[in-house]
Amino acid sequence: MGIFRLVIAHPRSPETTRLVAEHLDPGWLKQRGYEIARSLGDQGALWKAEAQGQASRLALNCRTGHALAIVTD
Repeated sequence: MGIFRLVIAHPRSPETTRLVAEHLDPGWLKQRGYEIARSLGDQGALWKAEAQGQASRLALNCRTGHALAIVTD
């Protein structure tokens, strides 16, 4: 089991991500993602699984256009 990373992308540059947090527990990162979404004004954001090549990741898309994702090594 590796380290999980929570990254965020701004709506103006969705290909460029910024590291928000690292943790061994993806559940902790999911909660942190909800807190960030609420701070951006999106109370109803939900995590969704997305395929990314051979791997999958969790993605949280906010109404503001920001996108959060939990990725692994």
